[in-house]
Amino acid sequence: MACKFCEIGAGRYKNEIDRPIIESADYFAVSSIGGFVPGWTLVFPKEHKFNMSGDYRNPSLHEFLRKVTAVVSKEYGRCVHFEHGAAKMDSQTGCGVNHGHFHIVPFSKSIETLATLHHADYGWKNVLAGDIENRCNGTEYLFCSDGFGAAELTGLLSILDNSESQFFRKLIASAIGLDSLYDYKKYRFEELSADTSIRLRNCFTSADTTAA
Repeated sequence: MACKFCEIGAGRYKNEIDRPIIESADYFAVSSIGGFVPGWTLVFPKEHKFNMSGDYRNPSLHEFLRKVTAVVSKEYGRCVHFEHGAAKMDSQTGCGVNHGHFHIVPFSKSIETLATLHHADYGWKNVLAGDIENRCNGTEYLFCSDGFGAAELTGLLSILDNSESQFFRKLIASAIGLDSLYDYKKYRFEELSADTSIRLRNCFTSADTTAA
């Protein structure tokens, strides 16, 4: 079966929501279906893979994430970052998306604090993102971050014993009083996603025009 996100990365998309907001040689960003927070953005590698663990060692990913985060933060406020690190086809951890992706979400609270306060039993460890692949060794994981350190993305890692569906979506939804609306399969927020897509694409277009 063809991968929808490989198709988007190759420039083939069917609607406004799937149209990349910005892209580089290796990555592209789109707005998130089910993004109940305005500005919710996903970053995908153009190469097909189940998670982002190997990409965290790639300086071009960090450059791309910083660029996208800077614009999303300017438009919507402070952002947090996270990944549900799947390791196999149709894993619950990957939320039904069989192509690794990274979330950039406008959110005023600390995602790291929420994770440790509400799920202390998950064995969270402070990590450099570039170390995740070696630490996990093919095991599924959760990674969250309040932002970049001086040189690299830092955050908390939980290596999973069992698959976990939409973990951080549930955490954020609960924190803002939208507990029942976390599931993107039931609540797609397509108008909000389309608005995010158009607004951010215009921001990047304006920034590129100004730079030129």
